Amino acid sequence: MIQLDDGAKGSRMPTLEMFDLHASPWSERLRWVLESKRLPYTRRAYQPMADEETLRQTTGLSTVPVLLADGDVVGDSNAAADWLEQSAPALLPADPRSRAQVRAWEIAATETMAPAARLIAIGRWKARDLQPLADMFAAKYGWSPDAEARADRLLRAFLPDLARAVEASPYLVGDGFTRADLTVASMLGGVIGIPDDDLFVLEPGFRALFGVELAKDPALAALGRWRDAIYRRHRGGRVTPA
Repeated sequence: MIQLDDGAKGSRMPTLEMFDLHASPWSERLRWVLESKRLPYTRRAYQPMADEETLRQTTGLSTVPVLLADGDVVGDSNAAADWLEQSAPALLPADPRSRAQVRAWEIAATETMAPAARLIAIGRWKARDLQPLADMFAAKYGWSPDAEARADRLLRAFLPDLARAVEASPYLVGDGFTRADLTVASMLGGVIGIPDDDLFVLEPGFRALFGVELAKDPALAALGRWRDAIYRRHRGGRVTPA
């Protein structure tokens, strides 16, 4: 088994490489985990459409991020985040109840909230005829008018509750920073837009691709304030391209 902890006799730090799409909320989440744990890694830029076959042939996966350790595929952002948890500092609480709460937030953010925002964005790209990007993403992620409508209903139900949750406490689980906070903060990039340039460097044309119209509701303003505060306290600097 590849070891992360280089403090024990005979163990070593593997060489970590990440297939990375800079603006992707899922890539941002994995970068944040790696950097919170102060683990050195290299970024291998992935370009949608141009790199599809290379990604599949190299990793067996069709989406990014993908983490490699000494050339072996560790997994996507969920599997990779769990694999990296063996390295300090811990981002999951030891208490089982709190740990389950963190995982519930992660699942809600990575498997429901952010994919719903992506479906809505794809619909907007198609309406603006941003081709061939729109059709490629529509096929890859199962967009249809019905799927977009379901995603819209889901976010309209979920986002007000999330806004109230982050107004009630600076952290989602307990009194300190966990993987729940970095995951939800990362995934909000697809919902309310990528953080401003002082926190996250991105060309204006790409920045305009992110965020959903319903998130502009003033009642949801707490989401942006909370997300940016988490970035300033815990991200560790301005996020820049590879």
